Amino acid sequence: MDKYYKIKEIVNGYSILKIIGEGRYGIVYLAINDNHEKCILKQLKKDMLKKTRKKLFYEEQILQSLDNTKFPKFISKFKDKYREGYILEYIEGKVFEDLLAEDEYKFSKDEIYKICSQLLEIVEVLHSNNIVHRDIRLPNVILKENKELALIDFGLARIIDDKRYVKEMDYWFIGDFLIHLYYSSYEETDSVERPWYEELDLNLEEKNFLKKLMGIQESYHNIEEIKKQLEKIKNMN
Repeated sequence: MDKYYKIKEIVNGYSILKIIGEGRYGIVYLAINDNHEKCILKQLKKDMLKKTRKKLFYEEQILQSLDNTKFPKFISKFKDKYREGYILEYIEGKVFEDLLAEDEYKFSKDEIYKICSQLLEIVEVLHSNNIVHRDIRLPNVILKENKELALIDFGLARIIDDKRYVKEMDYWFIGDFLIHLYYSSYEETDSVERPWYEELDLNLEEKNFLKKLMGIQESYHNIEEIKKQLEKIKNMN
């Protein structure tokens, strides 16, 4: 059984504020130090440490290799008698999952194109460092107050090997992410269930763009190709 940290318990100089998430691999806490600096504390689950210890520490290795405000900084590891894990920078902002589910924000096409541009910049940084994220989903992308994006949760990130861990995985996730944003302004007109490319108000270029990202049509070969197509779409609207 995993032993949870209690509120106000101190770990590496950080006081636990609350649990903010829990999954198969770990328990995530929000904590703060004496300088009022918040952090994310990830406690790795015992069962997973026994089964796949090496994989659970890819996040540490990858974040230590990145130095960019688009990603959280790795602060330190922690280990005591019952628990171990690591501490990451806390990035202020709102995840897209909350923007859609709680705020019910409706994204315009212009906003979606800007978000797509930023996601492509983020992925370009990762791929140039030979990293594939593999989890670019609504709860893992933060919209900061300055409207810049940040990408979190590198638990599934891996070094690109052109076999199992390929760049196209991130293209698929970007496509899926954008489809969720398009659906934010979708109004159902009938009860007949149809695929997204029939339901959504998309022109032919937008449909082809998303289909290629999703691998429904022949995939893009690189970020440059994707950027060119996005520019073409922006100029049409």
